[in-house]
Amino acid sequence: MITTNTASNPIQQFGRIWPQCVARAWQDAEFREALKRDPAGTLQESYQFAFPMGVRLEIVEGEAVQQSASADTLRMVIPPAPAVDMREVALTSADQEMEVEARFTVPHLSFSC
Repeated sequence: MITTNTASNPIQQFGRIWPQCVARAWQDAEFREALKRDPAGTLQESYQFAFPMGVRLEIVEGEAVQQSASADTLRMVIPPAPAVDMREVALTSADQEMEVEARFTVPHLSFSC
């Protein structure tokens, strides 16, 4: 799993975390319910991600979006789970993304974390 103790901004951090949350929610019903019940607390506990103050996070599944959200609410949708083989692709892609983000290059030098 990705940790968020980097210096990148919260939007970038959330952009890396959210696909992992979706993939995990597809596989783990308990995590999915915790994410819907207490999104900010679940993100903090599972990914050490503190959601910005003043922004409310709402999680819904599939087509469950009712009315529009208020201006201070970010509504994220957990889409229906794809076929089993596509879940593996999603999880593998998340692992590869973490691997790529752990590498950086300085002219004439290359580092991996």
